[in-house]
This record gives sequence, structure tokens and C-alpha cells, in this order.
Amino acid sequence: MEIRPKRSLTLLDVLAITRELRELLVNCYIDKVYRYDSGLLLRIRKESEKLHLIATRHRIGLTRYVSEEERKRDPVLKNLIERVRIVDVHNPRIDRLVCVHLSNGMRLVFELIEPMNVVLVDQDEKVRWCLHSYEGKDRKVQPGLKYVLPPRQFLDVMECSPEAFLSQISGQKFLKTAARVLGVGVELVREACAEEGIECDDVLDRDASLRVLQRVRDIIRRVLEGSLEPRIYAREGRYVTVTPIRFVIYDGFEELRFRTFNEAVDEYFRKLELEEAEKSRVQEIEAELAKLRKSIEQTEKMLQEYRSKAEELYRKANLVLQYKYMFEELIGMLNKLWQENRDSFNEIVKNVQLYNLRVVDYNPKEKTVTVLIEGEDITVALPLRGSVGQVISELFDRAKELKRKAESAEKALEELRQRERELLQRKEMLVEEFRKSIVEIEYGVHEWFEKFKWFITSGGHLVLAGKDASQNEALVRKYLREFDLFIHADIPGGAVVVLRLRGKDDSASPEEIIQAAKYAASNSRAWVIGAHSIDVFCVKGSQVTKEAPAGEYLARGSFMIYGERQWIRGVTLELAIGIRIDDVEEGKKIVRILSSPPEVADKLMHYYVVLRPGRVDKNRCATILREKFLNYIKTRTGVSARLRPEDIIVHIPGNSDIVEERESDKALSWSEIRKIVQY
Repeated sequence: MEIRPKRSLTLLDVLAITRELRELLVNCYIDKVYRYDSGLLLRIRKESEKLHLIATRHRIGLTRYVSEEERKRDPVLKNLIERVRIVDVHNPRIDRLVCVHLSNGMRLVFELIEPMNVVLVDQDEKVRWCLHSYEGKDRKVQPGLKYVLPPRQFLDVMECSPEAFLSQISGQKFLKTAARVLGVGVELVREACAEEGIECDDVLDRDASLRVLQRVRDIIRRVLEGSLEPRIYAREGRYVTVTPIRFVIYDGFEELRFRTFNEAVDEYFRKLELEEAEKSRVQEIEAELAKLRKSIEQTEKMLQEYRSKAEELYRKANLVLQYKYMFEELIGMLNKLWQENRDSFNEIVKNVQLYNLRVVDYNPKEKTVTVLIEGEDITVALPLRGSVGQVISELFDRAKELKRKAESAEKALEELRQRERELLQRKEMLVEEFRKSIVEIEYGVHEWFEKFKWFITSGGHLVLAGKDASQNEALVRKYLREFDLFIHADIPGGAVVVLRLRGKDDSASPEEIIQAAKYAASNSRAWVIGAHSIDVFCVKGSQVTKEAPAGEYLARGSFMIYGERQWIRGVTLELAIGIRIDDVEEGKKIVRILSSPPEVADKLMHYYVVLRPGRVDKNRCATILREKFLNYIKTRTGVSARLRPEDIIVHIPGNSDIVEERESDKALSWSEIRKIVQY
């Protein structure tokens, strides 16, 4: 069975992807819209998690690999769909089409058929935006025009009658014909035939044909019902195809299993898209390299010719010089022979030989003879009326000229090769820059508490802090229990800090409360204004409410505090920021960036720095920390990691000074942390 690597999603793949996207994306918000040359990228907000939906001519689905360098904002699409909620994801028909309905009444239609397109359609069925304008014989896609779905080029596999199907495949080889007639692709038809035990390359009878049709429908129903077993199949380490369910036709192939089909598709197609993006990025360099290599080849050939001819002329000149007197004697003999036998000279001159010099040719027009030096396999042209010394001089001059040309060619060749090396280095640099711009986003490995800032106290309690006003709001509404501790710096503009207890009868030690207070102080506006200490208060969760007094209004992230407050005076602003490296699965690690009070950093991080309010701009500080973290990861794991500056800067409250950096071998394992946070 000849298998060509899959280069785009089949109908079955699109149906499987759509089902998963419906479960994942409904009620999520489109956060950002980016446009690539090859497609579209939507950053989607699912609570505090950011998902990335990519659509290219190869596929649609969630991706963990995002190029920060290549993406561009699309101002038109941005104004139309950013901050809009997704209300449904479905296939408008059994086809390679995906429709994303939005809360503003518009819908995005992803056309994964050739030519691939993405179209935004409004409530009046008008095109408001499209990735590519298109005009064909059946329809025209352009902003302002009525939108029409692509015409169906095949039978509806789930609804067509047996007679309609049989009439279009009758008398033809079944595999490719059925794949084309049903629009499902060769892979699915081959699988259906294999499951039915039918040889698919021949013409099939009515019964066999209808059995395969039914099997194709059964496979599609399995996918529509969500019975997925995502796999990538490979041969000799090279990916061959990706499928939403197990295919018996790939028994014996290497097999990689995935939790979701989106993950499998992302892993399969990212390599293909990366190769294409790299080729596009270095296209101009490759064209220049091709011309350069042609010039190098021609110059090398020319150099070899110059050297070869120069060597031959030097050898010839030296031999003539060695036999100079013999040549002069021969010329004298030939001149005498010409005087005596002018009429027959042309014939008799070729038989003349003197010592090991033999005349092999005569040019009457030029009056020159060609003489062979026997034993040396060298011929020399000599004028009958000229000087042998002049011939020797001319041979040396010609040899010197060729040597000079060879030296010039050699210099030119070195310059060409240097230019080739420079272009190759530039090509490698561009490819490396592009690869570094690909940020890998980990989905599904984070715990619920990682959406917030967090740390574990010395007494083993979880502390949570909001990154912004919306997270402050979420912490109080969803995660603050009446017996937990609510901690806040005595200044407007600070993170809500929640110290979570194990129950009503549990309590935190004074040291733990101070640690949480230090975290609240450091994650407040006090750091921004350059303060080195501030008062912090602590109350029970039951004393905090979002209910405003009658006639008053509480802004987002603001709360009412009732009852007596516990004060922690003069809390020092000081923060540890670092990384921990955890094993996710065999051969795979995850790097987590977190912050905590310095007192507990050894228990949480493998490497960290301690910051205090200072003079270094927070963006510059993030760059410095990123370099330190990357160097540590490279030293410890031997792997070059990718860390985004924004994932570090979220932990830096303001301008800072680095006062200490440390490594730790006392960090709790991730399983130990998970046990702590289960309360």
C-alpha cells in the first residue's frame, strides 16, 4: 500500500475537530485576532486560560505553537469580533467547512477546501471581511456581497440514496472513484474497505459497494458521537498521517496516541507548517544562493582550465628551451627543404624527423609547422621564418598570463565562497530567529490555582493572589471561603491575597500570616511608588462582601470589609521570582515561573532571584531575569527553553533591584504541592 503523507485535513478530520472545538470554545471570548500570510490565528479567552485557534490551508484547530514574530493584527477584523463571545461551533453541512457563531450575530466560516478561505458573515448574510477575495464560476467572495457557501462537488455521504451512489461509480475502479464521489478522501474509503475485508482497487459489485458505503457512514457516526481515539501514524520516525480514530490499515505502523484530536493535529501539522514557513522566510536567500552556486561552479571550471593550460604552456616552454638548439637545427633544415621543394613541400614536410623531433603538420597560410617531441607527448607550433627564442618567450608570456588569470579566478572564487558562507549563516540565523519566535503554550498541564499568583507557606497552606482586577474579583467570588483569610495592603491598587485554610478548625501561624502579608505588600502600588514597607490588614473571608451599602457602588475589584481588622505593621516589600522544572511525562518537562516571599522560595523554586523596589525598569528587569532563567535551564537540562518576557513581567510589581540569586535543592515535588492545594 502506497501511503503519501497527509497534507490537509480530510472530511472525517474536520468533523472530529469541530466536535472538540464545540465542547472547548462555546461561551469563550475572542481575545485577540492575528493574521498570518498563510491563515488566521484567534486568541480565545477561557476564564483565565488563553487558547489559540489557528486556521491555515492545511488545518483548523487549537495550537500550542504560536509565532510571535510573523503574526500581524488585522484592524478590520479586530474591531468586528474581538471581545465577542462564541455561541456555537458546527459544520454547516457534511463538508470541510467549520462555522463559528458569535454573540454579535455574525459568524466566521472557515472554508478548508481549495482555495482555503476565512469569511466573516453578518446578520444580513453579507461578507464583512474575508482572508482572500475570490471569484469563481459559481460564486464571488468579497466584502459587501452576499455570502454563498461553496458549491457541493460531491454526494452527501450520509443522505445520498444507494442508486445515486452506484450510478456514479458503476464500472470504475472503486477506491479513488468512491473517494471523489463522496468527498471523503481515499484514506477513509480504504479503511472502510479494509474493515469489510474487501479489495478496494478493483471494480466492485453492488453488494460490496453498498457495504463499503454503510461502513463509511458508520465510521463518520462514531466520530460525530465523540468516540475518538486520536493517533499519529509514522514510518521510520517520519509522520505519515493523523486520524481521529484507530485505522486498521495502519496496523504495523509506529503509533503515537493523544488525549484529544486537536493535540494530534497540532503535533502533526506544525512540522509541515514550520518547514513551509522557514522555506518562505529564506526564499530570497535560496534564490541568491542558487545563482551564487552556479557562479562558483563556472569559476571553479574556469580556474581549472587556466591552471591546466598554464601548466601545459610552462612545460612546453621549458621543453622547447631544453631542445632549443635541436629546434633551430630543424628549422634550418626545413627552410632548406622548402627552398629546394616548394611545390611538394606540403607533402614531404610531414615526414621530416630530427632526433626525437618529428613534424606532424604544416600550415601553409601561417607558414608554421607543428612539431611533436616524441617521448614527451608535446606538440609545438614553430614559424619557418621566426626565432625559436621568440617562441619560447611567447610561451612563457602566455603561461604567465594564464597563471595571472588563474590567481584572479582563485581570488574571485574565494570571494564567492565567502559570500556563500555569509548567506548560509544568514539563512541559519533567520531560521533560528523564526524558531525562537515560536512560543510553545502548554495546555492541560496547569492546575486550577496556576491561573493566579500563588505560593505555599512555611506551614503548608496555599496562598493565592490576583494578577488584575478581574482576578481579584474571581478570588473573592469563587475561591474565598468564610474561614479563609483575606489579606490586603493598606493602599488602593493592590492584589487581593487569600490564605486558604483546611477547614473551620484550621488556623495559620503568625509566620504564615506575615508571609502572606509580605506577598500582599509586594504586589501592591506601594512597590510602584518606591516604598520599602507598608501596613497590611487581615480579615476572615466572612467579613468580605461585594454588596455595596445602599445608594453606593463598588467598582470592579473593590470590596466592603466589615468588622475588626488584624494589622501587620511595617511589612517589608521583598519578593522572590524564579523557576521550577517539573516532569510532565517521559521525555517532557514544564518550566513554571512563580513568585513568593523569599522566606519560602527554597521550598518552591529550583532557581530564583530576590527583588526589592529599586531603579531598574521592570521591562529591563524582566529581560535580565529571562537571561538568567534560560542559562539555568540550559545548564540543568541541556535544553534551550522558550520563556516569554510577559510571563516574567507579570510577577514584577515595578522598578526593582536584584539583591540576591540562589539555587535550591529543597523544592517540594509537584505531587507534594498538589496534595497541599487539594483543600
